[in-house]
Amino acid sequence: MPKISVVVPTYNAQKYIVETLHSLLRQDADFELLVLDDASTDATLDLVRGLNDSRIRVFALEHNQGRPANANRAFNLCRGEYIARIDHDDIAEPDRLRKQSVFLDAHPDITVVGTQIRHFDEDHFTSDFPLDDANIKARFTVGGAYLANPSTMFRREFVQQHGIRYDPNLDIVDDLGFWFDCMLHGARFANLPEALTLYRVHSGMTSLNLDSAKLYEAKIRLYARMLPAFYPRMTGHDVANINKLYAHPIEIEMSMDDVLALHRSVGVALSEIDLRWGADPAQLEGGLLGMLGHRMNLRNQKHPRSEEDLHRCNVALWEGLESRGIPWKSYQE
Repeated sequence: MPKISVVVPTYNAQKYIVETLHSLLRQDADFELLVLDDASTDATLDLVRGLNDSRIRVFALEHNQGRPANANRAFNLCRGEYIARIDHDDIAEPDRLRKQSVFLDAHPDITVVGTQIRHFDEDHFTSDFPLDDANIKARFTVGGAYLANPSTMFRREFVQQHGIRYDPNLDIVDDLGFWFDCMLHGARFANLPEALTLYRVHSGMTSLNLDSAKLYEAKIRLYARMLPAFYPRMTGHDVANINKLYAHPIEIEMSMDDVLALHRSVGVALSEIDLRWGADPAQLEGGLLGMLGHRMNLRNQKHPRSEEDLHRCNVALWEGLESRGIPWKSYQE
């Protein structure tokens, strides 16, 4: 059996798929390559089959099921000890698979390892994802810069044992939901410091063609589960208030009563942080306060708060924090 199963979900990828697969076929590692096609209507399948490489296994759907459901098929099809992910338009550096598998071999306590990513094509940027488990998990709550799904490699036995799958109801944030579920079952995370995955930025990519309303609905569903796991004093009312921080575009037309309620809910969240998941508590605290501060700065540009209103906001935050005995002056904006 191969050491690594590389999973490449595809849909109408004829423009990029050959370049992506060539970057994988040149890897210095023991692997199989699973192409999971979601009923493409272009030449994707012909191009994949035309490569005629025994390491490629093709699994084509007759009817489109959507990205999460398509990717979920891989878990019962893979044969490797490790599963590696990459998108159908990205590129793997020649030593990516080897370096990730060597890392997992040497660190049996780590379940998932990602890499830094380097944007190319229509954008040029290199990520600076945290390398350690505590900071990666803390980044979950701000919804970004934790790890890149198409750069990851993880232990197949772990996800199979716990039956973890991508949730089709989470739309574009299904990957974060997947990692959160892994965390709840005891997973530990890491990122390698090298940019071993090239992330293509182009006009047709999913993340640049989002339905903002559907994205926000998916975030609400996800964070309704996630926030109480990290901040156990939160009630449903507090979750609903803090979920407003994840709106896209950011909503700045908030009444002063809503602003005060938001500060109070943030205080409640920070009054107790659950340490059992191993996330960095300082980062969990700073991330939430950072999102609150960003929202208020945007609102202040259009609706500046008076000194009295600033004081009321700090008092509301302190009221939420009160059970932890923290002086409200330490949280003044």
